[in-house]
Amino acid sequence: MDDSRRDVAAFYASCKEAADYILDEVSRGAEILVAGHNDADGLSSIGVVAGGLLDIGAKFIARSVFRLEEFIEVMGEHNGRMIILVDMGGGSIGELKSIFGEAKLVIIDHHQPDQTSVGERWKHVNPHLFGIDGESEVSAAGVAYFVMRNIVPNPQRYAPLAVVGSLGDLQDKGEKRRLVGLNEEIVSDAVNGSQLRVREDFILYGRESKPIHQALASTQSPYLPGLSGDEAACLSLLIEAGIEVRDGDKWRTIADLSEEEKSKLYNAIVSYLVKNNQPTEPVRDLIGTVYELVNESASSGLRDAREYSQLLNACGKTNNSWLGVAVAMGYRGWVLKEAQRVVEQYRAMLKKSLDFASKNLEQMYHIVVLRVGPEIDVRQVSSVASILSSSKLIPADKPLIVLGQEGGIVKVSARASPKLVSLGVNLGVVMREAASKFSGRGGGHRIAAGAEIPAERLTLFLLEVDRLIGEALSQVKTQITLDDES
Repeated sequence: MDDSRRDVAAFYASCKEAADYILDEVSRGAEILVAGHNDADGLSSIGVVAGGLLDIGAKFIARSVFRLEEFIEVMGEHNGRMIILVDMGGGSIGELKSIFGEAKLVIIDHHQPDQTSVGERWKHVNPHLFGIDGESEVSAAGVAYFVMRNIVPNPQRYAPLAVVGSLGDLQDKGEKRRLVGLNEEIVSDAVNGSQLRVREDFILYGRESKPIHQALASTQSPYLPGLSGDEAACLSLLIEAGIEVRDGDKWRTIADLSEEEKSKLYNAIVSYLVKNNQPTEPVRDLIGTVYELVNESASSGLRDAREYSQLLNACGKTNNSWLGVAVAMGYRGWVLKEAQRVVEQYRAMLKKSLDFASKNLEQMYHIVVLRVGPEIDVRQVSSVASILSSSKLIPADKPLIVLGQEGGIVKVSARASPKLVSLGVNLGVVMREAASKFSGRGGGHRIAAGAEIPAERLTLFLLEVDRLIGEALSQVKTQITLDDES
């Protein structure tokens, strides 16, 4: 990202301009269509926008979609409604203009944009347009928050949801897994509004809501070989470490542990991995910055912002996006209970998917490929890609390409290591260029991107991706050689 182009004030002005455009439509009594991606950041974004519109009495329809093509198929007839697209659309403006050119449209996105002009009837709010890194500094939910805080009377209540979206998009790349950039301002708003507490602790799924052994077994990012997904192994580890797992009739949680017990647990995990000839580096990611939504109950699964994001992601990836949107908008009761049931089923399916994935990786010259069939739901390929890429199964010098087919379309989810990104690999550009050559569409971030291509062009697409990655890496090697010679 070119810091010389960085203009935060202009970005905020863009947010205000979009907010005024939306408010003008609300004042006319028009109905607004809010649509976004079905992952945690997308559902958080919908929750921020739809929740804010509900606060001011606007008429709206909210829905999520698996991919942009689905939105185009379903919403080709907008019937004069203003459309607010969140967490998608920024990289496909040219295509969208050919279909929705006459509509009033607001794009709230953080992916690398294409260079097509939006015109007067459209607003495109995107940090990349102002030299701000949308990959690490702010997610779509964060951008939505910056727009909606110009609209709603009490915007701070939506700041924690923007934090959830950023964590769901794995933007906790700062020291000790802190959020950085514009995300820090959102965190500050949430803390100042008595909505959020920030501290350092174990980062485990179910820190406050699950027994210790279940929380440890539920941890999939980072993936702990032999422990992730195996409650019995985790329980044995705790007993051998001398950590009391019960307090009378009650199972203890990670939050119940003393600092001494937490040190015991950390050391026990390291010892277990060493004993089983597994790398210990992932253990470092178990300790970091915890973001707690103080107004959510400990048993809800929503107090820990990362856990909240996983619940939303589970709803989106199991065709239950409506549950995720409802929870994000603040509905609890039976809605939350149903979402909790969905997330437990999803995590069990994901465990099976990861077991399959670990045994079916294909090596090409410059990429690692995983083709999934009925073993993995196509909606889960991005989750599998994210978790698998954080494991030691994927070499740091090759990006992971996960493929899942639905009908005649192949869904592609790509992940690169920080090492590859530092060498100049930009998966967003690679996915866009390769897909466009074979009647598809692609885009995203440098470290995480995706594409959709016709199934009959898959082999050619993979060869092109392999070539583009090799080309990017060869340029780095050439530059290093030139530098050495000089």
